[in-house]
Amino acid sequence: MFRRTRFPLGNTYLGDVRFERCLFDNARIRELNTECAEFVECVFRGRVWHTVFNGATGAMAGTPGRSRNEWRGNDFTDAELVDVDFRDIDLRAQRWPADGAEYALIDDVDSRAAAAVAAIQAAPDGTWPEPALAVQAIEFVCTGRPRDPNGFVLVRRKELGHRLPPKVREQLWTLLVSGAPGVSGVSGRADGQLGSGRTDQLGSGRADDQLVSGYADDQE
Repeated sequence: MFRRTRFPLGNTYLGDVRFERCLFDNARIRELNTECAEFVECVFRGRVWHTVFNGATGAMAGTPGRSRNEWRGNDFTDAELVDVDFRDIDLRAQRWPADGAEYALIDDVDSRAAAAVAAIQAAPDGTWPEPALAVQAIEFVCTGRPRDPNGFVLVRRKELGHRLPPKVREQLWTLLVSGAPGVSGVSGRADGQLGSGRTDQLGSGRADDQLVSGYADDQE
């Protein structure tokens, strides 16, 4: 158990280590180096800042004797994720924050983005106060957010066009997550399956949470 543990900012390298059924209870996790770390059925509570979790060890990770890190069954139900990337990790094998209005796991990202951009460009003048910024925010989801091996992307509402007015961000969120109505190529749904579907995981124990997300300001 790591309870209110402070990992030195930007200077903590976990190395070739495996965390199994560990509880990170409001631990201060920020700019953590996790290139060789494995996480299995761990629980994260509290805020996680500016950290990249890796499913692949990478060329600069040393020689852990494997090319991939095991990542499954981890519970982020009670976590706040601020600029956190999950690279080469099966997103559907984890559990995500329970706030279904703030986090979303979406598929068909390119189709969704193309439909959202088309909807913005086709809207009457004045509908979008800053259409260029809205399009940039959508493009960032396509190019700046890591996709898991199955093409899913985890997004957070506050991190979606964080320079846009809140009302515009809401419109953008609806377009991207729910799908632009009347535009082909979009499934019109966000994937609703959270985690592995197991009910014996640590944390809330809920296996049927609705998954939804955007982009958040870094406020401590």
